[in-house]
Amino acid sequence: MADEPTVDPEQEAPQGAPSRQAGSVAASETYRWPLVALVAVILPQVLVPGKLREGPPVAVPVIEAVVVLILLAVAAKPGPVPRAARPLVLSLIAVLIVANTGAAARLVALVLRSTPPGETPPTVTQLLVTAVTLLATNIVTFGLLYWQLDGGGPDARREGRRRYPDFQFPQTGTEGLAPPGWQPRFPDHLYVAFTNVVAFSPTDTLPLTPRVKALMAVQSMISLGVLAVVLSRVINILPA
Repeated sequence: MADEPTVDPEQEAPQGAPSRQAGSVAASETYRWPLVALVAVILPQVLVPGKLREGPPVAVPVIEAVVVLILLAVAAKPGPVPRAARPLVLSLIAVLIVANTGAAARLVALVLRSTPPGETPPTVTQLLVTAVTLLATNIVTFGLLYWQLDGGGPDARREGRRRYPDFQFPQTGTEGLAPPGWQPRFPDHLYVAFTNVVAFSPTDTLPLTPRVKALMAVQSMISLGVLAVVLSRVINILPA
């Protein structure tokens, strides 16, 4: 039987991306900081008193807590997260995004409706605290999704198994900005999610594939809806 042709990994790497030397594999990326960030944005939904916020339905923090526990169970196993677990991780992150989007839609509907007789309208503090909580959750959940999607996920990037990336970071587009073999990690994708919420567009990092362009558009629309509606209501409530 003839030997199978070998493929030079240098030929598979996208143009402009730093190549990894043969036999070198970067250290596996831990799930610790992604989970810490997720817990940090979920806790306020539970700990901040209801009188200081227009909290999401009880189901939202419950769903988020269940997702965090499942992710902890997946990440607690020794060694890298199994490749077979990636669809589960992506599905759980999608559940988080849907739950937070539902909470954002509820807040927008609450602000736009006419307050029924005998019911107290939300205060400035409640609106601002709720908006900040929703936007922070928006940033972290989409950051997690970008981290898992980009180039096939953290393990695929680490092992050099991905062919094309979903984002072009400055370090992958210009030589000399990072060590050879540099790959984006969770903080890089979290920053992309943050700038997309603040600027409603990418800043230093370019989305390359239709799927992440669509996701960034959805993320921007969620944050724009919350900011526009809540801020306009707050301005109307504040004394002249």
